[in-house]
Amino acid sequence: MLSIYGKKLRPQQEMEAIISATSDYEERTLKKWQKITTSDADCIHIIISGEVEFRRESDELCMFTLQGQCIFGLSAIFYNSSHVYGLVRANTVVRTIKKEAFEKLITQCGLWPELTKVLAWYICLLNKRDDVLVARSAYSVVREFLLEINELIVHHQRDINIYDYIQEYTNLARSTIIKILSDLKKGQYIVVEKGRLITLSNLPEKY
Repeated sequence: MLSIYGKKLRPQQEMEAIISATSDYEERTLKKWQKITTSDADCIHIIISGEVEFRRESDELCMFTLQGQCIFGLSAIFYNSSHVYGLVRANTVVRTIKKEAFEKLITQCGLWPELTKVLAWYICLLNKRDDVLVARSAYSVVREFLLEINELIVHHQRDINIYDYIQEYTNLARSTIIKILSDLKKGQYIVVEKGRLITLSNLPEKY
């Protein structure tokens, strides 16, 4: 739901300018399932490459997944915020910088406009997530995720278990997800084999 949306809107030039300015800082490679936390509110994490899931600390709900470059912990510049952590899903290269040094670097390089655009991008991601999930019917939520899963499979060759994927990103009960997908299968809107989406036709707007 947010993976593709975020990729299309990503402020690539601005992100690259900030990452280039941090090139003198040491890099480390994190392996799959390692965490990136903001429990140390004094640090900003510059993710150079890889894939990271961002999850809520409170309930482990996956908020969104980002591939490639991103900056994690920007709220630490102004607030002591540690509500989200990153979970590495593929080898990920990270530079960790003290926020005072990061602020100074951004000022020296005149990159506050670029950083503002990156922050606005994150706001767009969270607004989109609220648009899809808040005060929407369970069917509307499942429909949005099916459309995303189909695009991830067709255009990004992802291997996805649709039941696990939808449950991981929402608070929907698994029984609810199974019931909706079962009804869509009966209506011949989708074909699912061993939890994998095989085909998807025009999904109805309403359940």
